[in-house]
Amino acid sequence: MTDRVTLTAVGTCFPDREIPVAEVLDDHGLSAAQQRVFQRVHGLDRMRLDPRTDLFDLLLPAARGALAAAADPERVRYVVHAHAVQQVTPADTDAAQVLADRLGLAHADAFAVVQHNCAQALTAMDLAGDLLRAEGTEGDHALVVAGERVFTPLIQLDYGLGQVLADGAAACLLTLGGAGDTIRAHAVHTDTGPPDDGRQTGDVAVHHLADTMRRAVAEAGLTLDDIDLVLPHNVNRTFWRQAAKALGVPVDRIFLENIARYSHCFSADPLINYQTLDDGGRLRPGGNYLLAAVGVGGSYAATVVTRPAQSRPPQPRPAEGNRP
Repeated sequence: MTDRVTLTAVGTCFPDREIPVAEVLDDHGLSAAQQRVFQRVHGLDRMRLDPRTDLFDLLLPAARGALAAAADPERVRYVVHAHAVQQVTPADTDAAQVLADRLGLAHADAFAVVQHNCAQALTAMDLAGDLLRAEGTEGDHALVVAGERVFTPLIQLDYGLGQVLADGAAACLLTLGGAGDTIRAHAVHTDTGPPDDGRQTGDVAVHHLADTMRRAVAEAGLTLDDIDLVLPHNVNRTFWRQAAKALGVPVDRIFLENIARYSHCFSADPLINYQTLDDGGRLRPGGNYLLAAVGVGGSYAATVVTRPAQSRPPQPRPAEGNRP
């Protein structure tokens, strides 16, 4: 019985409507000087945002993109909806069950995970992998769907953190003993210390994230020198420059291109970045990649994946869905 879990496929989806981040900042009443901080210092530029988009308009195409790689959908044992905001649907709607039903996966156990905020997708992958090892047989799958909509201005902007939330979703298909990229290790940390002032909290966040990333790399039997690229959450460029310094790695080994392209899409960012690189043929055979994210409130997660030494055949893609 194998205990190796692979990242078999990823799907993503965004609204068609693209707007300048400056438009959102202006709507929030930020001055021209404050807007320049987001654009010139934090590196934000464009984002996807459409108030007419339904939650499932985002989640379903992303999920179908990942699910297309399953040879037998009947072997999907778990559908996991990872979301950062506590409530993403009315109380009488179970989003995970709706996903399972609409995807033809009513036989699967469907549930949501929350509490880790924007680190939630990576912690959900860890949980789904543990479930496959404990209860699955070789070839069984788990589908993790990460995404939510910016449904209120109250959750969209945090000036102190330098983040602007956008619409976007990602999903990944995990397989027990599959042929995809091997998930080598996970590491998580939850900061239970008292809140502090903004500067110190920022320093603490960088410290805990760097420590979590190092632990994931060590548990994978690697060193940071073995990591080809870090695939981060897209909070802003400033934070990741600080994290690169704390890690002792060049900032160009952190994939930051999508910050200007999409801004921050809750917990879906590391998977969005993975898919951007995969679609561009930028994940090399035998390469090691470190996915990392921070959730507001003190949640940190990191995941190491290794691409097989032999290139994978292209994964099937559905016709629907606005992909990067």
